[in-house]
Amino acid sequence: MKTVFQYIRFFFYVALNWNLPLAFFVMYHDIRGALKYRIKTFVPVPFARLSTGNADISKSSPYEAVNYYMLERLLAAFRKLSSMDSLVDLGCGKGRVMVVAAHFGFMHITGIDFASELCTAASANMKKTQEKFPGLYWKVIHLNVLDYPIMPEDKVFFMFNPFDKETLATFLGKLEQSCRTHPRKTYFIYASPQHLAELESRGYRVVYRRSLLNLKGVILEKKKD
Repeated sequence: MKTVFQYIRFFFYVALNWNLPLAFFVMYHDIRGALKYRIKTFVPVPFARLSTGNADISKSSPYEAVNYYMLERLLAAFRKLSSMDSLVDLGCGKGRVMVVAAHFGFMHITGIDFASELCTAASANMKKTQEKFPGLYWKVIHLNVLDYPIMPEDKVFFMFNPFDKETLATFLGKLEQSCRTHPRKTYFIYASPQHLAELESRGYRVVYRRSLLNLKGVILEKKKD
């Protein structure tokens, strides 16, 4: 009964903040995805209910999971572009992207989030997913994304607008430094790309674009310098 009530609240949340057709569309795909992947990640969570430590929440977005429709389209499109099997989810929330990514062939998955409750939920969802993919290597890191030490093997990043333009710019600066030390091609799988211009200004080019109703997503690539 609680789950039904949460779905109803979520439906009206989307309908009031966007529009009715999108609410029906998102609801259908959220229920379908929850049943398919056997996880419950759809309920938005306000900052007031999260333990975020000393993080500056004014630069971050409240937890809200990316729609399954757009997520699956982006991951399927990426699979046609590259066979890379490592993914870093910036602002992983409850782990929806991490779980779905495992079903699309990513076997080394890192999730980063500054809210401990979300990290706990993401870890629980990934433990269940690992039962289906025994060779899966994953980790959920409770950390501000700007404190994350970017690794040489980090080449594919997922974002659903987890933070503001300033934070993204700082993170991209760290990534550029990492790529100068360890030259490599990098990708961003970006749902609802509000700060697309920031990536393009740093040499990333859009190699895939998808749009339906109010849902948008792109994949960007930056070749090795």
